[in-house]
Amino acid sequence: MIGANVNGIRVEDLFQCYDKYNFLYQEKKEKMQYLFPMIKANWDMALSMPWENFLLLTYSRPEKDLFASVSAWRSTLRSYCIQHMVSNQAENTRLILLHFLNILENDITEKNAIQVYYQPKTRFANNMFSHLHKAAGTEHSHLSPYSYLSYPVKPVPLHWDRVFAEELNKTNQKGIIDFIKREKGDFYSWVQDFDSDDFTLSTLDKEYSKYGLTRTRQVVAYKDESHKILGVSVINRASTGLNFSLLENSCEIILDSQHPIWLLNEVIKSILYHISNLYRQSDLDSVPLLVAPEYEGLIQAYGGKSMRTYNYFTCDNSVFEEWRSYLKSELKEVTEHLKIKNLESKAS
Repeated sequence: MIGANVNGIRVEDLFQCYDKYNFLYQEKKEKMQYLFPMIKANWDMALSMPWENFLLLTYSRPEKDLFASVSAWRSTLRSYCIQHMVSNQAENTRLILLHFLNILENDITEKNAIQVYYQPKTRFANNMFSHLHKAAGTEHSHLSPYSYLSYPVKPVPLHWDRVFAEELNKTNQKGIIDFIKREKGDFYSWVQDFDSDDFTLSTLDKEYSKYGLTRTRQVVAYKDESHKILGVSVINRASTGLNFSLLENSCEIILDSQHPIWLLNEVIKSILYHISNLYRQSDLDSVPLLVAPEYEGLIQAYGGKSMRTYNYFTCDNSVFEEWRSYLKSELKEVTEHLKIKNLESKAS
């Protein structure tokens, strides 16, 4: 077990480590610059929360220039969003994740789950989460790619008035959830708490508000004249910067894959018009958008800027033991590799 600290580092020291070990690369720092004072203040408040809602693990040995960190925040009542896996040594990356899994075992939430967004070019994360998805199957996990775009907060002229927006409520819940399940699968819907009556995550928001923070959500369906759902937007709202890519305030767009592209183009216009007006009230100067890669061009046509590609992985805690075994196997390989390198270094 690595001697990691739980929610015990000062925000200033944490951000200095992020900077030192190039987690806060220049492009990200420039994009976050106008929000940085607010982000620091929000992290200060977040670190005062119980670890069940906000968890930061850090391992630091300055005398040996070693640092590792991982954080997670309660995204839905059923799940943590894991993020910011930072380490300057492969061995400590595996160790701190093992420590993280041990802590999650003590969570009071039954059948809790994790969510994570990672770039597929990150080999360690891609290999690990692909393995877990294959081992768990669709009953206990979900894996899908996203294009991540930044859309300027501006109104989009509506040329087609036959699409109307309808917020998720108890009356229309079944139809909207059936649509989401068809497009994203049952497990995804379960992790997002869509099957509960708390569509806006108000119960979770009450926990966040005790510490000066917020976490809410709005789910909106876009329907045609016959009330058929053409698309859905999942609009996440939270205290700015809980995730440095602003995923806590992202809007996921789910489109009906059975419809032709020309029709989906009209739906996209309606969605962009709707969310632009909503995000005008936020602290952000652009909307963080998540959409299936095949629809990225539709948003680019209206001024969306492509940022990066993410893989999204989620699983429940029935997968944790397989995850632990994977990390232990990885750790053994890394340790053996380091031993060989040390022997070669001494021999030379």
